[in-house]
Amino acid sequence: MLFLINPLLGIITAFNILFSNIIFFKAKVINLFIFLLATFLALINSTKIPENDLLFHASQYLEANKFTLLDYLNYIEKEPLGYTFNYLFYYLSGGSVKFWIIAFSFISYMLFFHAIKRFFIKINAPINLLVLGLILAAFFPQLFSLSAHLIRQFIASAIFIYFAIDKIFYKNNKWWLVVIGVLTHASSLILFLLVYFKFLGNFKRYRIVNIILIIMLLSYQSISKVLLNVFGEMNSTVKYILVRASADTTFELGDFQFLNFIMMFVMIFIVLSSNKFIERQFIKEKKHSLWSNNKPLNKNSQQLVIKKDLKFFFSTMIILSFFILTNLNQSELSNRLFFFLFFYFPFIFPLFIGRFKNSTSIGYLLSILFILFFIYRLVFGVWEYASLSEISTNTFLSYLFRLEPII
Repeated sequence: MLFLINPLLGIITAFNILFSNIIFFKAKVINLFIFLLATFLALINSTKIPENDLLFHASQYLEANKFTLLDYLNYIEKEPLGYTFNYLFYYLSGGSVKFWIIAFSFISYMLFFHAIKRFFIKINAPINLLVLGLILAAFFPQLFSLSAHLIRQFIASAIFIYFAIDKIFYKNNKWWLVVIGVLTHASSLILFLLVYFKFLGNFKRYRIVNIILIIMLLSYQSISKVLLNVFGEMNSTVKYILVRASADTTFELGDFQFLNFIMMFVMIFIVLSSNKFIERQFIKEKKHSLWSNNKPLNKNSQQLVIKKDLKFFFSTMIILSFFILTNLNQSELSNRLFFFLFFYFPFIFPLFIGRFKNSTSIGYLLSILFILFFIYRLVFGVWEYASLSEISTNTFLSYLFRLEPII
């Protein structure tokens, strides 16, 4: 009810309940919190003044009224599934750009948040770390800015991270998510392949295979050139992917930033130093769980499986970082792949905070700081959204009845 009256107030209330001493119903509150949080971020995105990539994507979305579906896909000549969604949603919504933005934002964040929830449930982390992970995913400004900017990549990233958690920790091979992700944004193919390379988490046992993979990563441009000559004329989408992969590129937003290196190395350091801590604090003790469907880990074999899964999941992030560092000459590729690393951040940083005895208080304080920083960047950042006074006082219906953005 609070969310319908004032979405911001509803989010703050649910957040404080989850960090309180109240024990009962937290499992249900976290699910509600995820839903409301995804809705709130989607509503904020709908107030963004279309510029740059959002203006470009919205213009392409509105082109749907000029074509049949097949003609529209031929006109776009890029990954077809994302644009198929555009075409279908155009007619479902009557060509509304506002509800189009809300739809792709909500779907992306729901996948992302549920992946975070399933990860922290599986390692049996305390709920305060789960909430911190959700807050980081929602209010990390650099990540949020991508959600209504690099739209196709953001959706593909959310699909990937959900697929990775489901595949690695829950052993569900939802291959159709791979198809959807790759045909939404082709660069995600690299990440999906990393998840299928099970040997990545065990370099000693599969040393030769790992070395071959590293060589392939280092020489992928040459491989792409060969594949372009062989398969380039087969399909326009295939040709587009191979042309982009086989040539050096520049990035309109500049070269790879120094802060990117720092973030990458900090994330790798936390991962490499967290294995024993996670095993000792979460997996063996099994005292944090509020989730009735999370079975006790009373067997060494079950503990070993989760340890291997953790190692494998984080190895995909490390290999991706290595791939980025070896392809800095491809400025656009290295920067775009770095954006994928943002999606690992909410899984990794809470593990560092969990090492402290007063992790609940630290997590609460950091969450507040991130929310305040998010608000600051919302008001004084690069892109223009609704004013702070609007966001603070709008009802749920106020967002829905806002005027359509001008394209």
